[in-house]
Amino acid sequence: MKFREFCHIRADGKTPYPFINAIRQSNITCGNQYCKGEVFFCKILKSDLPEMKQLAKSYHMHLTIQEQNSFFGRLKKYKFRFGIPLGIIISIFILFYYSNIITKIDIQGNTLVSENVILALLEEENIKPGSWIANIDMAHCEYMLRIKIPEIAWAGIRHTGNRLVVEITEETPHVDMLHENTPCHIISQYDAQITNVEVYSGQLQCLIGDGIAKGDIIVSGIVEDDVGNINFRHAFAKITGIYTEQTELTEYFTTSQTIQTGNKTCQRWFRLFNLEIPLQLYKPDYQESQVKENYIAFQFLGHELPCGIFRRTTEELQTSITERSEQEVQLALHSDIVRYEKNFLQDVNILKQNLEFQVNQDNITCYITYTVEGEIGITSEFFIDK
Repeated sequence: MKFREFCHIRADGKTPYPFINAIRQSNITCGNQYCKGEVFFCKILKSDLPEMKQLAKSYHMHLTIQEQNSFFGRLKKYKFRFGIPLGIIISIFILFYYSNIITKIDIQGNTLVSENVILALLEEENIKPGSWIANIDMAHCEYMLRIKIPEIAWAGIRHTGNRLVVEITEETPHVDMLHENTPCHIISQYDAQITNVEVYSGQLQCLIGDGIAKGDIIVSGIVEDDVGNINFRHAFAKITGIYTEQTELTEYFTTSQTIQTGNKTCQRWFRLFNLEIPLQLYKPDYQESQVKENYIAFQFLGHELPCGIFRRTTEELQTSITERSEQEVQLALHSDIVRYEKNFLQDVNILKQNLEFQVNQDNITCYITYTVEGEIGITSEFFIDK
Protein backbone atom coordinates (compact mmCIF):
# COMPACT_ATOMS: atom_id res chain seq x y z
CA MET A 1 0.00 0.00 0.00
CA LYS A 2 1.47 3.40 -1.06
CA PHE A 3 1.03 6.41 1.17
CA ARG A 4 2.73 9.06 -1.07
CA GLU A 5 1.70 10.24 -4.51
CA PHE A 6 4.26 10.33 -7.34
CA CYS A 7 4.47 11.74 -10.86
CA HIS A 8 6.37 10.31 -13.83
CA ILE A 9 7.98 13.20 -15.77
CA ARG A 10 9.07 13.36 -19.40
CA ALA A 11 11.04 16.56 -20.22
CA ASP A 12 11.66 17.45 -23.88
CA GLY A 13 14.10 20.21 -24.95
CA LYS A 14 17.22 21.00 -26.95
CA THR A 15 19.58 21.14 -23.97
CA PRO A 16 18.26 18.99 -21.04
CA TYR A 17 21.52 18.93 -19.05
CA PRO A 18 21.32 22.47 -17.55
CA PHE A 19 17.76 21.55 -16.53
CA ILE A 20 19.01 18.34 -14.90
CA ASN A 21 21.72 20.21 -12.98
CA ALA A 22 19.14 22.70 -11.76
CA ILE A 23 16.97 19.84 -10.44
CA ARG A 24 19.93 18.40 -8.52
CA GLN A 25 20.62 21.78 -6.90
CA SER A 26 16.97 22.23 -5.90
CA ASN A 27 14.99 20.58 -3.07
CA ILE A 28 13.10 18.33 -5.46
CA THR A 29 13.13 14.64 -4.56
CA CYS A 30 13.89 13.04 -7.89
CA GLY A 31 14.41 9.37 -8.69
CA ASN A 32 14.53 6.92 -11.59
CA GLN A 33 16.52 9.47 -13.67
CA TYR A 34 17.72 8.58 -17.15
CA CYS A 35 18.15 10.28 -20.55
CA LYS A 36 17.15 8.93 -23.94
CA GLY A 37 18.58 11.19 -26.62
CA GLU A 38 17.52 14.70 -25.70
CA VAL A 39 14.59 13.48 -23.57
CA PHE A 40 14.93 13.33 -19.75
CA PHE A 41 12.81 10.93 -17.66
CA CYS A 42 12.40 10.96 -13.87
CA LYS A 43 10.01 10.32 -11.00
CA ILE A 44 9.17 13.00 -8.40
CA LEU A 45 6.78 13.56 -5.53
CA LYS A 46 3.53 15.18 -6.55
CA SER A 47 4.16 17.84 -3.93
CA ASP A 48 7.34 18.90 -5.85
CA LEU A 49 5.44 19.28 -9.15
CA PRO A 50 4.94 23.10 -8.93
CA GLU A 51 8.69 23.67 -8.41
CA MET A 52 9.47 21.28 -11.29
CA LYS A 53 7.16 23.24 -13.61
CA GLN A 54 8.86 26.49 -12.63
CA LEU A 55 12.31 25.06 -13.48
CA ALA A 56 11.04 23.66 -16.79
CA LYS A 57 9.70 27.08 -17.76
CA SER A 58 13.04 28.70 -16.89
CA TYR A 59 15.02 26.24 -19.06
CA HIS A 60 12.50 26.06 -21.91
CA MET A 61 11.64 22.41 -21.32
CA HIS A 62 8.30 20.82 -22.19
CA LEU A 63 6.94 18.53 -19.47
CA THR A 64 4.69 15.53 -19.98
CA ILE A 65 3.26 14.53 -16.60
CA GLN A 66 1.76 11.17 -15.68
CA GLU A 67 0.36 11.07 -12.14
CA GLN A 68 0.52 7.88 -10.03
CA ASN A 69 -1.99 8.01 -7.20
CA SER A 70 -1.56 6.17 -3.91
CA PHE A 71 -4.34 4.21 -2.27
CA PHE A 72 -5.40 7.25 -0.25
CA GLY A 73 -5.07 9.41 -3.33
CA ARG A 74 -7.51 7.19 -5.17
CA LEU A 75 -9.89 7.50 -2.24
CA LYS A 76 -9.95 11.28 -2.46
CA LYS A 77 -12.53 11.22 -5.20
CA TYR A 78 -14.83 9.47 -2.75
CA LYS A 79 -14.24 11.89 0.11
CA PHE A 80 -17.75 13.31 -0.06
CA ARG A 81 -19.41 9.91 -0.35
CA PHE A 82 -20.05 9.33 3.36
CA GLY A 83 -21.93 6.09 2.81
CA ILE A 84 -18.71 4.16 2.04
CA PRO A 85 -16.82 4.86 5.30
CA LEU A 86 -20.08 4.62 7.23
CA GLY A 87 -20.75 1.21 5.67
CA ILE A 88 -17.22 0.04 6.52
CA ILE A 89 -17.61 1.19 10.14
CA ILE A 90 -21.02 -0.50 10.46
CA SER A 91 -19.67 -3.73 8.93
CA ILE A 92 -16.74 -3.81 11.38
CA PHE A 93 -19.11 -3.13 14.27
CA ILE A 94 -21.46 -5.94 13.18
CA LEU A 95 -18.54 -8.40 12.85
CA PHE A 96 -17.21 -7.38 16.26
CA TYR A 97 -20.65 -7.65 17.86
CA TYR A 98 -21.40 -11.11 16.47
CA SER A 99 -17.91 -12.29 17.46
CA ASN A 100 -18.67 -11.49 21.11
CA ILE A 101 -22.23 -12.72 21.62
CA ILE A 102 -23.48 -16.28 21.99
CA THR A 103 -25.12 -17.58 18.83
CA LYS A 104 -25.05 -21.28 19.75
CA ILE A 105 -24.77 -23.34 22.95
CA ASP A 106 -23.20 -26.75 22.43
CA ILE A 107 -23.59 -29.25 25.31
CA GLN A 108 -21.21 -32.20 25.36
CA GLY A 109 -20.92 -35.29 27.55
CA ASN A 110 -24.53 -35.57 28.76
CA THR A 111 -26.37 -38.88 28.58
CA LEU A 112 -28.40 -39.01 31.81
CA VAL A 113 -29.13 -35.28 32.12
CA SER A 114 -31.47 -33.78 29.54
CA GLU A 115 -30.09 -30.99 27.39
CA ASN A 116 -33.23 -28.96 28.08
CA VAL A 117 -32.54 -29.12 31.84
CA ILE A 118 -29.02 -27.75 31.36
CA LEU A 119 -30.22 -25.02 28.99
CA ALA A 120 -32.98 -24.00 31.43
CA LEU A 121 -30.46 -23.68 34.28
CA LEU A 122 -28.10 -21.66 32.08
CA GLU A 123 -30.97 -19.37 31.12
CA GLU A 124 -31.60 -18.70 34.83
CA GLU A 125 -28.03 -17.40 34.91
CA ASN A 126 -28.81 -15.23 31.84
CA ILE A 127 -26.81 -17.43 29.47
CA LYS A 128 -28.65 -17.88 26.20
CA PRO A 129 -28.21 -17.03 22.52
CA GLY A 130 -27.67 -13.28 22.28
CA SER A 131 -25.93 -12.93 25.66
CA TRP A 132 -22.74 -10.86 25.75
CA ILE A 133 -19.84 -13.28 26.37
CA ALA A 134 -17.79 -10.81 28.43
CA ASN A 135 -20.62 -10.61 31.01
CA ILE A 136 -20.66 -14.37 31.71
CA ASP A 137 -19.16 -15.55 34.99
CA MET A 138 -18.18 -19.00 33.76
CA ALA A 139 -16.73 -20.22 37.07
CA HIS A 140 -20.01 -19.37 38.86
CA CYS A 141 -22.10 -21.12 36.20
CA GLU A 142 -19.92 -24.25 36.40
CA TYR A 143 -20.47 -24.28 40.18
CA MET A 144 -24.25 -23.85 39.80
CA LEU A 145 -24.44 -26.75 37.34
CA ARG A 146 -22.67 -29.07 39.78
CA ILE A 147 -24.76 -27.93 42.77
CA LYS A 148 -28.23 -27.88 41.19
CA ILE A 149 -27.91 -31.04 39.07
CA PRO A 150 -26.75 -33.94 41.27
CA GLU A 151 -26.03 -36.17 38.27
CA ILE A 152 -23.23 -33.82 37.13
CA ALA A 153 -19.85 -34.60 38.68
CA TRP A 154 -17.85 -31.97 36.75
CA ALA A 155 -18.70 -29.08 34.44
CA GLY A 156 -16.55 -26.85 32.28
CA ILE A 157 -17.61 -23.87 30.16
CA ARG A 158 -15.55 -22.30 27.38
CA HIS A 159 -16.20 -20.40 24.19
CA THR A 160 -14.75 -20.69 20.72
CA GLY A 161 -15.69 -17.57 18.81
CA ASN A 162 -19.40 -17.04 19.36
CA ARG A 163 -20.09 -20.70 20.21
CA LEU A 164 -20.41 -21.56 23.90
CA VAL A 165 -19.31 -25.10 24.74
CA VAL A 166 -20.59 -26.72 27.96
CA GLU A 167 -18.65 -29.90 28.79
CA ILE A 168 -19.97 -32.09 31.59
CA THR A 169 -19.01 -35.37 33.21
CA GLU A 170 -21.85 -37.30 34.82
CA GLU A 171 -21.77 -39.35 37.97
CA THR A 172 -21.29 -43.04 37.26
CA PRO A 173 -22.79 -45.54 39.72
CA HIS A 174 -20.21 -47.58 41.58
CA VAL A 175 -20.50 -51.28 40.81
CA ASP A 176 -18.84 -53.68 43.18
CA MET A 177 -16.78 -56.23 41.31
CA LEU A 178 -17.64 -59.83 42.11
CA HIS A 179 -14.66 -62.14 41.91
CA GLU A 180 -16.80 -65.26 41.76
CA ASN A 181 -13.85 -67.51 40.93
CA THR A 182 -11.76 -66.39 43.90
CA PRO A 183 -12.05 -68.70 46.96
CA CYS A 184 -13.24 -66.83 50.04
CA HIS A 185 -14.97 -67.16 53.40
CA ILE A 186 -17.75 -65.01 54.80
CA ILE A 187 -16.71 -63.63 58.17
CA SER A 188 -18.46 -61.45 60.73
CA GLN A 189 -17.58 -57.76 60.85
CA TYR A 190 -19.16 -57.33 64.33
CA ASP A 191 -19.58 -59.10 67.63
CA ALA A 192 -23.11 -60.30 66.99
CA GLN A 193 -25.88 -62.86 67.45
CA ILE A 194 -27.06 -64.48 64.24
CA THR A 195 -30.77 -63.97 63.45
CA ASN A 196 -31.08 -65.19 59.86
CA VAL A 197 -28.98 -67.16 57.38
CA GLU A 198 -29.37 -67.62 53.63
CA VAL A 199 -26.46 -69.60 52.16
CA TYR A 200 -26.08 -69.79 48.37
CA SER A 201 -22.53 -71.12 48.17
CA GLY A 202 -20.17 -72.48 50.83
CA GLN A 203 -20.39 -74.42 54.10
CA LEU A 204 -22.34 -72.88 57.03
CA GLN A 205 -20.34 -72.87 60.27
CA CYS A 206 -22.90 -71.33 62.70
CA LEU A 207 -26.59 -71.65 63.40
CA ILE A 208 -29.30 -69.09 63.99
CA GLY A 209 -29.09 -67.86 67.59
CA ASP A 210 -25.35 -68.48 67.91
CA GLY A 211 -23.15 -65.70 69.17
CA ILE A 212 -20.02 -64.91 67.13
CA ALA A 213 -17.06 -62.64 67.53
CA LYS A 214 -15.77 -60.14 65.02
CA GLY A 215 -13.65 -61.99 62.42
CA ASP A 216 -15.21 -65.43 62.99
CA ILE A 217 -16.01 -67.51 59.89
CA ILE A 218 -19.76 -67.81 59.32
CA VAL A 219 -19.73 -69.50 55.91
CA SER A 220 -16.58 -71.37 54.85
CA GLY A 221 -15.32 -71.50 51.28
CA ILE A 222 -13.72 -74.88 51.98
CA VAL A 223 -16.33 -77.56 51.29
CA GLU A 224 -15.89 -81.31 51.80
CA ASP A 225 -18.19 -83.63 49.88
CA ASP A 226 -19.57 -87.05 50.98
CA VAL A 227 -16.47 -89.00 49.85
CA GLY A 228 -13.94 -86.68 51.52
CA ASN A 229 -12.95 -84.55 48.53
CA ILE A 230 -12.20 -80.93 49.39
CA ASN A 231 -13.40 -78.14 47.10
CA PHE A 232 -12.61 -74.46 47.28
CA ARG A 233 -15.46 -72.09 46.55
CA HIS A 234 -16.39 -68.45 46.56
CA ALA A 235 -18.74 -68.33 49.57
CA PHE A 236 -21.91 -66.37 48.97
CA ALA A 237 -24.63 -65.84 51.60
CA LYS A 238 -26.84 -63.30 53.30
CA ILE A 239 -26.23 -63.24 57.05
CA THR A 240 -28.07 -60.94 59.45
CA GLY A 241 -27.48 -60.50 63.14
CA ILE A 242 -27.96 -58.28 66.17
CA TYR A 243 -24.99 -56.14 67.17
CA THR A 244 -24.19 -52.77 68.77
CA GLU A 245 -23.00 -49.51 67.22
CA GLN A 246 -21.49 -46.66 69.25
CA THR A 247 -20.91 -43.03 68.41
CA GLU A 248 -20.67 -39.63 70.06
CA LEU A 249 -21.96 -36.22 69.00
CA THR A 250 -21.02 -32.79 70.38
CA GLU A 251 -22.73 -29.40 70.24
CA TYR A 252 -21.26 -26.15 71.65
CA PHE A 253 -23.04 -23.44 73.63
CA THR A 254 -21.38 -20.74 71.48
CA THR A 255 -21.67 -21.12 67.72
CA SER A 256 -20.64 -18.96 64.79
CA GLN A 257 -22.06 -19.13 61.30
CA THR A 258 -20.94 -17.30 58.17
CA ILE A 259 -23.55 -16.92 55.45
CA GLN A 260 -24.00 -14.95 52.24
CA THR A 261 -26.36 -12.03 52.67
CA GLY A 262 -27.28 -11.95 48.98
CA ASN A 263 -25.71 -8.52 48.46
CA LYS A 264 -23.01 -8.41 45.83
CA THR A 265 -21.33 -5.88 43.56
CA CYS A 266 -19.68 -6.40 40.21
CA GLN A 267 -16.81 -4.15 39.15
CA ARG A 268 -15.64 -4.11 35.55
CA TRP A 269 -12.48 -2.87 33.89
CA PHE A 270 -11.69 -2.54 30.20
CA ARG A 271 -8.27 -4.16 29.82
CA LEU A 272 -6.01 -3.26 26.88
CA PHE A 273 -2.77 -5.22 27.14
CA ASN A 274 -1.68 -4.34 30.73
CA LEU A 275 -3.72 -1.14 30.93
CA GLU A 276 -6.96 -1.32 32.93
CA ILE A 277 -9.62 1.36 32.56
CA PRO A 278 -12.37 1.21 35.22
CA LEU A 279 -15.92 1.12 33.91
CA GLN A 280 -17.37 1.67 37.43
CA LEU A 281 -15.97 4.10 39.95
CA TYR A 282 -17.54 2.69 43.13
CA LYS A 283 -15.98 0.17 45.49
CA PRO A 284 -17.88 -2.31 47.69
CA ASP A 285 -17.87 -1.47 51.38
CA TYR A 286 -18.36 -4.85 53.04
CA GLN A 287 -16.83 -5.83 56.36
CA GLU A 288 -16.68 -9.47 55.26
CA SER A 289 -16.70 -10.64 51.70
CA GLN A 290 -15.48 -13.16 49.19
CA VAL A 291 -14.10 -12.15 45.81
CA LYS A 292 -14.23 -13.90 42.44
CA GLU A 293 -12.35 -12.61 39.40
CA ASN A 294 -12.45 -13.54 35.73
CA TYR A 295 -11.27 -12.09 32.43
CA ILE A 296 -12.83 -12.63 29.01
CA ALA A 297 -11.04 -11.32 25.93
CA PHE A 298 -12.94 -9.87 22.99
CA GLN A 299 -13.04 -11.92 19.79
CA PHE A 300 -12.94 -10.82 16.18
CA LEU A 301 -13.55 -13.34 13.39
CA GLY A 302 -12.54 -16.18 15.71
CA HIS A 303 -9.30 -14.53 16.87
CA GLU A 304 -8.71 -13.31 20.41
CA LEU A 305 -7.97 -9.59 20.68
CA PRO A 306 -5.50 -8.10 23.21
CA CYS A 307 -8.39 -6.42 24.99
CA GLY A 308 -11.42 -7.51 26.96
CA ILE A 309 -13.41 -7.15 30.15
CA PHE A 310 -11.90 -7.93 33.55
CA ARG A 311 -14.60 -8.49 36.17
CA ARG A 312 -14.42 -8.74 39.94
CA THR A 313 -17.52 -9.95 41.82
CA THR A 314 -17.62 -9.23 45.55
CA GLU A 315 -20.23 -11.04 47.66
CA GLU A 316 -21.03 -9.85 51.18
CA LEU A 317 -20.66 -12.31 54.05
CA GLN A 318 -22.04 -12.03 57.55
CA THR A 319 -20.82 -13.94 60.57
CA SER A 320 -23.20 -14.30 63.48
CA ILE A 321 -22.26 -15.57 66.94
CA THR A 322 -25.04 -17.23 68.91
CA GLU A 323 -25.13 -18.10 72.61
CA ARG A 324 -27.44 -21.07 73.18
CA SER A 325 -29.04 -22.37 76.33
CA GLU A 326 -28.68 -25.95 77.51
CA GLN A 327 -32.16 -26.75 76.23
CA GLU A 328 -31.34 -25.37 72.77
CA VAL A 329 -28.13 -27.41 72.64
CA GLN A 330 -30.10 -30.51 73.63
CA LEU A 331 -32.51 -29.88 70.75
CA ALA A 332 -29.58 -29.44 68.36
CA LEU A 333 -28.12 -32.74 69.54
CA HIS A 334 -31.40 -34.53 68.89
CA SER A 335 -31.37 -33.08 65.35
CA ASP A 336 -27.82 -34.40 64.92
CA ILE A 337 -28.95 -37.84 66.10
CA VAL A 338 -31.76 -37.93 63.54
CA ARG A 339 -29.33 -36.85 60.82
CA TYR A 340 -26.79 -39.51 61.87
CA GLU A 341 -29.39 -42.27 61.79
CA LYS A 342 -30.59 -41.16 58.38
CA ASN A 343 -27.09 -41.08 56.92
CA PHE A 344 -25.39 -44.07 58.57
CA LEU A 345 -28.09 -46.41 59.86
CA GLN A 346 -30.65 -46.33 57.08
CA ASP A 347 -29.83 -49.93 55.99
CA VAL A 348 -30.33 -51.51 59.43
CA ASN A 349 -33.21 -51.98 61.83
CA ILE A 350 -32.69 -50.00 65.07
CA LEU A 351 -33.88 -52.16 67.96
CA LYS A 352 -32.71 -50.05 70.89
CA GLN A 353 -31.14 -46.66 71.50
CA ASN A 354 -29.28 -45.68 74.67
CA LEU A 355 -28.34 -42.00 75.16
CA GLU A 356 -25.96 -40.56 77.74
CA PHE A 357 -25.40 -36.78 77.94
CA GLN A 358 -22.31 -35.20 79.43
CA VAL A 359 -22.50 -31.46 80.14
CA ASN A 360 -19.11 -29.71 79.95
CA GLN A 361 -18.10 -26.08 80.37
CA ASP A 362 -18.49 -25.09 76.71
CA ASN A 363 -20.37 -28.02 75.15
CA ILE A 364 -22.61 -31.03 75.65
CA THR A 365 -21.52 -34.45 74.36
CA CYS A 366 -23.99 -37.23 73.70
CA TYR A 367 -22.71 -40.83 73.83
CA ILE A 368 -25.04 -43.12 71.87
CA THR A 369 -25.21 -46.92 71.88
CA TYR A 370 -27.44 -48.53 69.26
CA THR A 371 -28.62 -52.12 69.24
CA VAL A 372 -29.38 -52.88 65.61
CA GLU A 373 -30.15 -55.79 63.33
CA GLY A 374 -28.51 -55.85 59.92
CA GLU A 375 -26.06 -57.48 57.52
CA ILE A 376 -22.97 -58.68 59.36
CA GLY A 377 -21.15 -60.84 56.80
CA ILE A 378 -18.27 -59.69 54.59
CA THR A 379 -16.10 -61.71 52.22
CA SER A 380 -12.53 -62.62 53.11
CA GLU A 381 -10.36 -64.19 50.43
CA PHE A 382 -7.91 -66.95 51.29
CA PHE A 383 -5.01 -68.44 49.39
CA ILE A 384 -4.52 -72.05 48.46
CA ASP A 385 -1.13 -73.67 48.89
CA LYS A 386 -0.16 -75.66 45.81
